[in-house]
Amino acid sequence: MGRHTMVYRGSLKSCNYACSYCPFSKRRMSAQELDADRGHWMQFIRSFVKQKRQYAKNWGIRALLVAPYGEALVHPWYWEGLALASSLDGMDAVGAQTNLGFAVKQMAGRFADAGGVFEKLKLVAAFHPQMATVQEFSQRVRQLQELGVTVSAGAVGAPENIGLVRQLQKALPEGVHLWINKMDGLRRAYTEDEKKAFAEIDPYVFREWMPPAADVSKCQGRIFVEADGRLRTCPLGPVLGQGWQDICRESQNRRPPGVPQPVCRRSVCTCHLAYSGRDDFMNQVLFGPYPLFRIPRKPRAAFFDIAGTLVPKPGSGKAGKVPVPVLEGLNVLSLEKTALFFATTMPYPTAMACCASVRKMFRGGVFAAGAHLVFNYPDGSRKEHYYYLDESCRQYLEGVKGVYRFRILDYQHGGRSYKLTLLRTSKRPWSLQEAHTVFQSLPVSCQGHLRYFVEGNCMQIVAAQADKAAGVKMLCSWLGVPLAEAVAAGDSAEDAGMLALCGVS
Repeated sequence: MGRHTMVYRGSLKSCNYACSYCPFSKRRMSAQELDADRGHWMQFIRSFVKQKRQYAKNWGIRALLVAPYGEALVHPWYWEGLALASSLDGMDAVGAQTNLGFAVKQMAGRFADAGGVFEKLKLVAAFHPQMATVQEFSQRVRQLQELGVTVSAGAVGAPENIGLVRQLQKALPEGVHLWINKMDGLRRAYTEDEKKAFAEIDPYVFREWMPPAADVSKCQGRIFVEADGRLRTCPLGPVLGQGWQDICRESQNRRPPGVPQPVCRRSVCTCHLAYSGRDDFMNQVLFGPYPLFRIPRKPRAAFFDIAGTLVPKPGSGKAGKVPVPVLEGLNVLSLEKTALFFATTMPYPTAMACCASVRKMFRGGVFAAGAHLVFNYPDGSRKEHYYYLDESCRQYLEGVKGVYRFRILDYQHGGRSYKLTLLRTSKRPWSLQEAHTVFQSLPVSCQGHLRYFVEGNCMQIVAAQADKAAGVKMLCSWLGVPLAEAVAAGDSAEDAGMLALCGVS
């Protein structure tokens, strides 16, 4: 199971700021309401601490984000609860959305006294120019960084504030990313000059310009918890159906296997909390396993499967066309000087034809399921490696192709085979059992040097040592990049080793 985020919404609906555009600045919660909010939060935290193992096992929860309707971090109980969560084994990150309008030293002291782990604390901080100066905001970011806290800073993309936001970017400590949120209520489209200006500040802002179509199947990476214990897939989505228990009542039940996913009636994911936590592979490539914290990953190398990842699979009606959000993600990676590589079961010529629109962005890749590696240097020179097959394999298969009803596609370099495809008609795809039977019929002297896998009506045969994971290792060594600084994306069993190696699914 992947690494997922639980998002606590809670009952807090007031803020210490009084921004003119914000509805939560218009009301103050009473002492009684704040006591109730504290009770909800601490009840949730007690449940979270008690059942963390269950959450990790059943849902893969390894991060907790507080994303209330107001400002949580002016209240000490949120710091104490986050500290308890951060101290749990298996928790990678805890944090909150905040305006940074709190006393840093005082609240950090509360966090430390409660056993908090500063290195796990990640704050999503929004700059509010009506309530804080650039200097005040950037200084608080600096203070938190000095404590070991990771901060991502952001601002609303108000066109009239472009100059001020540029000042903020210059004032922030080195390495702190400044994200831009699209301005709600602008009542007009952004001009191309405005889009360009904000993209220069935040190259990831394209995600705000083009919200993805709603797709509940991609909503497994996070779960939202209301104060009363109701669970949602996102703040805009439906309450999860019958069979889910109120986690605030400390039930250890999980959703029964037969309960279907809820139906999302939204046409698009229109807010960051909705789209950023989705299981879209580009989210994790750009921002790691917990993209809701808005901390860019900036990998040094990225490896992409082609069919089903970079481009839709054949038969989808859109095969061969890179979707615009994926293309924009590739553009950002290129801007960040990430070395891009393909990682595909396709041979090199087929892959280049399939990805003609983006191939110039890539430095080479893993082709033919790892049997052919290509590394292009900036000066135009190239380094290649092949894993070749024994000629006796091809000779034997020629003798049985009529029995098993296939024809052979032989991919060669220098007169030597590096991949064999046993092709059938689309109406007669290979079963795993049939493929196994053919492979087992090969001479024993061949079997130990080969491996096979099935892709629909194709049975693929390559050298035993050829696979995507081995190819990624070799290309990273040629590039001089540690595997910890590489990412990968794919959607098939052939990608499993590569994904485990780089940690992105």
